Amino acid sequence: MIVDTGDAVLVSHRRMFERDEARFFVGRTIASDGPLLKVEGFTFVRDLSNGRVVKKEEKRIKVLSLASPGHIVYQLPSDINVETTDIASSNGDAILVDGSRQIMNLSERTHCGHF
Repeated sequence: MIVDTGDAVLVSHRRMFERDEARFFVGRTIASDGPLLKVEGFTFVRDLSNGRVVKKEEKRIKVLSLASPGHIVYQLPSDINVETTDIASSNGDAILVDGSRQIMNLSERTHCGHF
């Protein structure tokens, strides 16, 4: 299996329509069977009132398929603390952080036109 039990992952739900909002899930794999993953962690959604990405307080267990075109799954560093991860958002950017450590830029926009 390409993702092992205990691996930290970020799941991005692929936006299918123009007005779909970005949704993320950060967690650790607790079981896998073929393309299926059972992951325990936290959901992040965009707050429509201010545009920031917020972490839902309750821990959840998701079952998802790596074969689904609706999910983009990223493997995160093994030392990440899923409990304390957050998404810092400002000026249209969304950065996955673990404490003060920046893990990944989740923004969908280009870098101000610079390549």
